[in-house]
Amino acid sequence: MRIRTTLTAGCFIFAMLTALVGYFGGRAIAKISGEFDLVAEEVFPVLKTLEDLRFAGLRIASSSAEHTLLMKQKGEAERRGDEIVMVSAGVEGLEDSLARLHAQSAGLDPVGRRLMADVERSGTKLLETSRVQLRLALVGASEAELYRIRNQFETEERAFSAAVNQAFAHENEELAAAKAEVRHAIQMAQFTITAASLVALILAIGGGTLIAASISHPIALLHDGVEQVRRGLLDTRIDVAANNEIGTLAVAFNRMAGELQSTKDEIVTAKNFLDNVIQSMADALVVLSTDWTIVSANPALCLLLGYDEEELVGSPFGLIVTAGAEERELLRDMAERGQVPDRELVYRAKNGARIPVAVSGAVMRNPAGDMVGVVCIAHDISERKRSEEEIRQLAFYDPLTRLPNRSLFQERLSQVISRSRRDGGTIALLFLDLDRFKDINDIMGHACGDQLLTAVADRLRGSLRPSDFLARLGGDEFVFLVTDLRDKRSVASLAHAVLEQFASPFEIDGKELFISTSVGIALSPEDGEDGDTLLKHADMALYAAKEQGRNAFSFFSEELNREAHERRRLEGSLRRAFANGEFFLEYQPQIDLRSGRVFSFEALLRWRDPEGELIPPDRFIPVAEEMGLIRRLGEWVMATACLQCRQWQRPGLPPVRVAVNVSGHQFNQPGFIDMVDRVLEETGLAPELLELELTESSLMAGEQETIMTLIDLKVRGMHLAIDDFGTGYSSLSYLKHFPIDRLKIDRSFVRDIVKDLDDRAIVEAIIAMAHTLGLRVLAEGVEHEDELELLRERGCDEVQGFYFARPLPPEGLEEHLRAR
Repeated sequence: MRIRTTLTAGCFIFAMLTALVGYFGGRAIAKISGEFDLVAEEVFPVLKTLEDLRFAGLRIASSSAEHTLLMKQKGEAERRGDEIVMVSAGVEGLEDSLARLHAQSAGLDPVGRRLMADVERSGTKLLETSRVQLRLALVGASEAELYRIRNQFETEERAFSAAVNQAFAHENEELAAAKAEVRHAIQMAQFTITAASLVALILAIGGGTLIAASISHPIALLHDGVEQVRRGLLDTRIDVAANNEIGTLAVAFNRMAGELQSTKDEIVTAKNFLDNVIQSMADALVVLSTDWTIVSANPALCLLLGYDEEELVGSPFGLIVTAGAEERELLRDMAERGQVPDRELVYRAKNGARIPVAVSGAVMRNPAGDMVGVVCIAHDISERKRSEEEIRQLAFYDPLTRLPNRSLFQERLSQVISRSRRDGGTIALLFLDLDRFKDINDIMGHACGDQLLTAVADRLRGSLRPSDFLARLGGDEFVFLVTDLRDKRSVASLAHAVLEQFASPFEIDGKELFISTSVGIALSPEDGEDGDTLLKHADMALYAAKEQGRNAFSFFSEELNREAHERRRLEGSLRRAFANGEFFLEYQPQIDLRSGRVFSFEALLRWRDPEGELIPPDRFIPVAEEMGLIRRLGEWVMATACLQCRQWQRPGLPPVRVAVNVSGHQFNQPGFIDMVDRVLEETGLAPELLELELTESSLMAGEQETIMTLIDLKVRGMHLAIDDFGTGYSSLSYLKHFPIDRLKIDRSFVRDIVKDLDDRAIVEAIIAMAHTLGLRVLAEGVEHEDELELLRERGCDEVQGFYFARPLPPEGLEEHLRAR
C-alpha cells in the first residue's frame, strides 16, 4: 500500500495536514528511489561489464602465460591444447563484454562515453592480438614468433588493463556521487517530513508522531546500510518488509550490495589465480620494495637458494646477490628504465654456493605513476655455464693430459711477451720432445703411449713453479714457458731438473718403461720478440739436442739458425733434384781376397747440384729420411742399380752382383718387399745378383717383424749384409737369428788397424765371431797395402776401398771388369 494512501486512511480528520506531509514525504522518497534506480540501471551494469572485461583479460593473459611456459618447457600437447581452449574462451568472453559495454555506454555522460570508448579500442586491439596468438599456436609457429606476439600481447594487455582501471575509477566516482545524492535526498526527506510533522504535531501530536515514526525508521535503516557499504561491509542487508517505496528502495539496496560482494569475490578469485601461477612458476621470482628489501619470494627461489620464505621476507636484496658492480648496475637500470631484460647475475645460496642466473626485472607503479616496488624473475643458468666451461676445456685444453693446448699456449705466450716488452725481463721457452716415443707406440700400442704421455704430464707438473706455464703442443711435444728469470744459468738448472724427471722409470700397466727427452731452449728478447719466432728457434735448439745424442738440452744460437736455413735450402733442392735428374750412381768394386776377382759392386748415390757442387750423402740422406723422400729415392737407386747390373750380364763379362744400401726408414715401411719384387721384375735382374746392405739400427727396430722380412728376402735368393758393423748395437744375439750372409766392418776400425791395437783387436774379434756364425766378412775403406796384408792374415774374406779403386761411373767399370 502506498504511503500516501496510508496517511489519507489513517489521518482522515487531519486530511489537509496529512496530505501535505504525505505529498512532500512522497516526493523526497520518490527522488531517493529514482537515484537508487539510476544507480541500479546505469552504474551497476557498467561496473559488472567492466569486471567481466577485466576477468576475461586476466583469463587470456594467464592462459597465454601458461601456454608460453609449456612451449618453453616443451610441455605435453594435451596441456597446450587445454591452454589454447582457455585462450579461446577468454577471447569469446571479452568479445561479449565489449558488445555489452558498447550498448551500455550510450546512456553515460561524455566523460564516461570517452572512457568506455578507450576500453573498447584497447579491448579490440587485445582481441586482435589474442586471435593472432591463438592462430600461431594452432599452426605450430616457431617459439621465437610466439614470444614476439606474446610481448606485443603483454603491451596491449597493460594498455587494456589501464583503460579498464580508469573506467572503473570513473564509475566508482559516479557511484559515490549517486550515494551522496541519495544521502542528500534522504536528509531532505527527513527535514521535510520532520517539518510537516511538527506542523501536524501542533495540531495533532499523537497522529503525526505515529505517522512520522512509521516512515523514518525504514529510512534510518537505509541510511545505516549505506554507511556500512561505504565502510566496505558489502555483506550488509536491510530488512524492510513494507510494500511501498521504502520497501522497493530496500530491495534495490540489497541487490546492489550483493552485486558488489560478487564483484569483490571475483577479484579475489582472480588474484588467487595469479598467486597460484606465481607459486607454480619454475623460475625464481622475488618482489622488492623501493628500498630493495625482499617483500615476497616464490617457492622456486626458496628451493634454488635453500631458504624458507620467512627467512627472506624483510631481508635486503644483497642477502641473495653476490655484491658487485653487476648488482648495482641492475638495480640502477631497473629504477631508471623501468625494466631490464636478461642480465647475468650471481645469486648466493644459504650454504654459500654461487649460482649463476639470468635475471629479468620490471618496476611496479601505482596509478599515479610512482614506483612502489620491483619484480625480478631469475632463471638458473648453471647448466649452461657448465657447458660453456666444457667447451672452453675442449677448445683450450688437451683432452688426454688436461694440460693447456697449443691455442691456449699461443695466447699465453703473446700475453707474456707483451708484458715483457712493457716491464722488461727475460722469458725462456723450453721445447720438449720425448726420445723414440714412436718406438713405444709401434711396439706397445697407442693405448700404452697415451698412458705414458699422461704420466709424463703429471710428472712435469711437479717441476712447475707458480709462475711457470706448461702445455702440450701435440703428439709427444711439450713446452715450458718460464718467466722471472735471474740469468741463463737458472734456465740451464731448470732444463737439468726436467731431464732428471725422466731418470726414474714410468710404471705403465705393471711394466717399467724408461724414456728420455730432449729440450730446446730459446730466450726472449735475444732469440725472438714474437711467439712464432721464439717457438721456431726453440724447435731448432731441440733438433740440435737430438743431434747431440738425445737426453740433452741445447740453447738456440745463430749457428743453429744458419744450419736451419741451410737445411731448408737443402730440402727445397732435394725436391727439385728428382725433376732435374741431378742424382746419379757410382759403383765401387768389392774384391774376394782368395781369388782376387771382383764379385760385386756397391752402388753409391751421388748428387750434383746445378752449380756443379757434389753434395755428400751424409748431408742429404738424413734430410731425405725426415722429409719422407727416402722411399722414392731408395726405389730409384735400387731400380737404377739393378738395371745397370742387368746390362753387365752380357757375354764376355764375368758374372757380378750389385750391392744397394737400404735406409732403415725404407726397410721398415710396409710394402718394402713388394717394391723389391717390382724392381726386379721391371729390370729383369735375377734376385741372386742383388745384395741389400742394412744397418744394425734399422734391423733392431721391431725385431720379430725384421726377421720375417729378412726371411722373405732370403727365400727369394737375395744376399743380405749388415753395413757399418760395430758402430750400432753390435748385439751378438740378433746375429744368430737374422738370415744374413756377411758383415761389413766399418772403415773407422780399418783406418787405424795397423797402428791402433784396440782397433786391431776389434777387427780380429769381428772376423772370428762372423766365421763362427758362418758369415763372410768384408772390410771397408782399405787404402794401404799394409792394411790389406794385415786383414788377409787375420782371415778377412773380402775388401773394398781406394787401394783397389775409387767409386766409378758405369762406363769406367766395364774396363775394370775386363781388366780383372
